Amino acid sequence: MEWHSVLILVLVLVQAALIFWLWRKVDLIESERRVEAHSNENLQRQISALQQNLKDVASLTQDAASAAHHKPFQAPAAVMAGASPYSQAMEMFKLGISVGDVAERCGISRSEAELILSLYRNSPTS
Repeated sequence: MEWHSVLILVLVLVQAALIFWLWRKVDLIESERRVEAHSNENLQRQISALQQNLKDVASLTQDAASAAHHKPFQAPAAVMAGASPYSQAMEMFKLGISVGDVAERCGISRSEAELILSLYRNSPTS
C-alpha cells in the first residue's frame, strides 16, 4: 500500500471519529435543552400556582380586614362571663388578638397586656 492510500485511510478515520464526536455533542446538547425546557415548564406552573395563592391570601386578608373593621370583636361567652380582665386577656392572646386590642377591650394598660402576653408565651401550656 502506498503512503497516499494510508494517509487517505487515516484522514477518513479521523473524519469519522470527528463526525461521531460532534454527533454525540449535539445529541447531548439537545438532551440538556429538553430537560431545561421541562424544568422551565414546571417552574412556570409553580410560579402560576404561587401567584394564585398570593391572590387568594390577599383576598382573604382584605376580607378579614374589612370584616374586622365593620364587626367588633366578640369574645366567646366563657371568656367574658365573670372572668378577670387578666384571664380575659390571656384567652384573647390565645385567639391571636393584638396587644393594643386586648388592652382596650379588657380595660387594662398596654404594659399590663404586654406583661400578660409575655407570661402566656413563656408558660409551658402555651
